[in-house]
Amino acid sequence: MGGAARSPCRTIAAFPLPEGPMPQTPAPLSPEDAAALYQALRAEGMADALTTLHIGGAHTRLLSGAADAPALLRTLDIGARVTAATCFAHQPPTEADLEHAIMLVEDAVMPVRALLAPGSTLYTADGGIRQIALAAGLPAQPELHLSLEAVEDTFNRLAALSLGRPATQDTLAQDNAFAATLLILRECLHHLGFDHIVVRSDAVV
Repeated sequence: MGGAARSPCRTIAAFPLPEGPMPQTPAPLSPEDAAALYQALRAEGMADALTTLHIGGAHTRLLSGAADAPALLRTLDIGARVTAATCFAHQPPTEADLEHAIMLVEDAVMPVRALLAPGSTLYTADGGIRQIALAAGLPAQPELHLSLEAVEDTFNRLAALSLGRPATQDTLAQDNAFAATLLILRECLHHLGFDHIVVRSDAVV
């Protein structure tokens, strides 16, 4: 789709080296952080394989492990604020903006799939992802199950706005950080093999 001339999406390191096993005594973390959520879920007695996701402003973090093995943290240099700033020259982003961001995020996410704990369930406590769940029509409650299908439907609404649909015809947040979070979440679900994500409230972390 055409639009005002803009600089190409800047290259971002897609897949930094793994940080390795979590330390036994980690530093204090935000309730939204992937490691804090992982620890809280294990403290609740969850014995199944878990993967936790946090989409921050500058980075996306995934922590994955089985009960009988150390959890490994992966930090990707893609975040909502960075992706919006480097790839979105318009608000809402144009089709070309979205295509550049998708290429960037795919390159970062795709190598991670083989490193996740097999059969794990994906969890998050991110406020931005909760906002997406509510925009997708889920009722507000402490724990939400946001399906890939619902994420895809919500992304299609964003894509329609990028093609010129009047913003007054949709209730999606008119914010490029929201758009970037939605795009990153969509690519994570698609390329990491998850059909849904469990969205926890900070109050239950």
